Amino acid sequence: MLNPNDLDREEFGDRGADNFADDSMIGSAHASAAGAMATDPAADRYGAGSSANGGGAGASAGDANVTNMMDDTSTFGFASVTSSVTRETLAGAADTRAPSQATGDVESNHTPDTTSEDSKGNNGASKAGASKKSSRRSGGGGGASSSMDKKKKDEGAAAAGGPNKRRRRLMIVGAGVLVVAAVLIAVGVTMLSGRDGGGTAAPTMTMMPTLQPTTGAPTPSPTGAPTTVRETILGDMMREVVPNLAPAAFTAGSVQHKAFGWLVDTDPLQLTPDGTPAMDSRILQRYALATLYFAAGGDSWGNKNNWLNGDECGFNGGPGWYGLGCNDVGEVRAVAFDDNNLVGELPPELSILKAVENLVIKNNPDFGGPIPLEVGSMTELRQLALYNNDHTGEIPLTIYDSLIHLVYLNLQDNGLTGELRPEVGQLASLRKLILFNNELEGPVHALHLANLDELEYLGLSGNKFSGPIAHQIGNIPGLEYLYLDNNRITGTLPSKLGLLSSLKSFNLDNNEVFGNIPTEIGNMVDLEYLSFRGNSLSGAIPTEVGTMQSLVTMNLATNFFNGELPEEIGALDNLKHLYLFQNKIEGAIPDLIGTMANLKVLFLSSNKITGFPAEVSGLSDTLTELYLSDNKISGPIPASVCDLSNLEVLFLDSNFLNGEIPDCVGANLGSLRQLYLFGNQLEGYIPQNLQRLKQLTALGLEDNEFVGDVSQGICELTNNNGVLTELWTDCGGAEPSVSCECCSTCCPGPNC
Repeated sequence: MLNPNDLDREEFGDRGADNFADDSMIGSAHASAAGAMATDPAADRYGAGSSANGGGAGASAGDANVTNMMDDTSTFGFASVTSSVTRETLAGAADTRAPSQATGDVESNHTPDTTSEDSKGNNGASKAGASKKSSRRSGGGGGASSSMDKKKKDEGAAAAGGPNKRRRRLMIVGAGVLVVAAVLIAVGVTMLSGRDGGGTAAPTMTMMPTLQPTTGAPTPSPTGAPTTVRETILGDMMREVVPNLAPAAFTAGSVQHKAFGWLVDTDPLQLTPDGTPAMDSRILQRYALATLYFAAGGDSWGNKNNWLNGDECGFNGGPGWYGLGCNDVGEVRAVAFDDNNLVGELPPELSILKAVENLVIKNNPDFGGPIPLEVGSMTELRQLALYNNDHTGEIPLTIYDSLIHLVYLNLQDNGLTGELRPEVGQLASLRKLILFNNELEGPVHALHLANLDELEYLGLSGNKFSGPIAHQIGNIPGLEYLYLDNNRITGTLPSKLGLLSSLKSFNLDNNEVFGNIPTEIGNMVDLEYLSFRGNSLSGAIPTEVGTMQSLVTMNLATNFFNGELPEEIGALDNLKHLYLFQNKIEGAIPDLIGTMANLKVLFLSSNKITGFPAEVSGLSDTLTELYLSDNKISGPIPASVCDLSNLEVLFLDSNFLNGEIPDCVGANLGSLRQLYLFGNQLEGYIPQNLQRLKQLTALGLEDNEFVGDVSQGICELTNNNGVLTELWTDCGGAEPSVSCECCSTCCPGPNC
């Protein structure tokens, strides 16, 4: 299960990327494993001797108790905070609150720790409008206001249109109610006094209803009048605090309208603005989360535990909402959903959650649409991961302009279009930029990426990026992973690539790059994975590759390299996979390659190679796959091949081999699964001891000069007890040279 308080940890398979997790993002509060209890670093948040979640005080996310994220430098250092708070009586509407709301004011006698700079301005007297039934760790405002933006707090206290304006509105609304009541009574009395004495009984007066929140569906709309005083107060607050987002809440049929209706009528906490920024933020947080729920098809989520019920952070001893992580003052700090059947789009109201540092929504194929511009206003974001969804449109410019704390940006596997803007160079804190498998185009902008001194991982594979690789790519000193494969990149490889001395993995497969590999590549001494397959590179493979002692995989296949294999390759002691097929490499395999003690795969098919190395004993313990098809190797199969006792795949087809198959092949190579010898000049009988190859699934012997019968023992490998499904010999034509009762294909024939 995805831990919302943790950073996204993704493996990139053969791309060589380590799991990404930066403990500095979490500080001293490391996220616990799913299902394990974690202890909150700020213990006893409810006052002396009180705790939540069985003493762990961890915000619950589904079935996993997770640690609240706290930086080591956090200023939320409260020694003890009670849930008791002062309340402000709503002017003119003291009797209009829901029955669950307490009317008595309780003064908190606890003072925040003097180490908390934000809390000093509160003087221990934060106010809230929450009821005793739903009183929170901070009472929705007591202590929570210490986490609010100080600028907003100062403006709220000083501005003429701030809380005082709302109080005046309340007084006016209350007075208006009294005036309306008086007018109705006066009209009724007038009507009674003006009647004839006809004996008709006077109608019974109906008392004015108490203005309580309604229990049915709300009817806020641009033209409809609010149904309660509380609804009016909530609407006024939203218009004042989030004026750009508020109109949608009053548009009938919108998901925002549904969220506002929930806030007014169904929200079990029934919070009411009390004039403090803390309470405003508390209410808006719940509104933003409710909007996400309705916009993303919350009713169909795979896991929607506790959503729209109780405290979203799991304070007051109850469970929190699945997928959320909160800080110690009740602000949502992480939103994380992995493969949870989200359906719909990301609402702009999510930007109300100003404290969110980790936004991770991945593997939801029916969740997408454009990424809202408003994401750029979530300026505390350190990790933005919206991948393997169905997002479309361009990457918002606001992400580049405003998210200065962003460390991890992953938008891979979507349908994003447009260019990677030069403004990407403004993300000075960025360490990992992952945009695989979209429809992005234009230049890579190495010049601007070079401004990202912290960049470690650049993943642009599977797009439509074009143009050459600019030499400024060498000016990213900390770059460790560079993936540009499957694009439309052209030009030659700049020599400045050699400056990337920290690089561990470099993939440039399937582009249109040409020319030689610069000799400076030998400076990449930490490189473990190098793949330039499917380009138009040419010339000799530089001998400097022999200095790249960290190489584990080298793939230069499907290019136009020529000349002989440099013997220096044999000095790469850590090399496990060498892919050089479909080039123009010539000459014999250097003897030093036969001594590489860690080599597992040697793939040299479709070249002009003329011979085996004289000695291969050094490969005997590790080599499992040997591909030498379609070369110019002549002479008999060397007996030294039989020393490769762990060999599973042997391709020697389409050469000029002659003589017989050595008996040691059947005797020593018991692990073989595939043996292809077709298209040579081999002769004699097919050895019966090939029946000892019990793992064999494919045996290709056609287009040779073999004679005689395929033994019954070999045929038994093709029955229900065997695994041999492909057996090809020269058992076809008018005068077959081989007799075979069990072959899957006889040549010559239509399937050969």
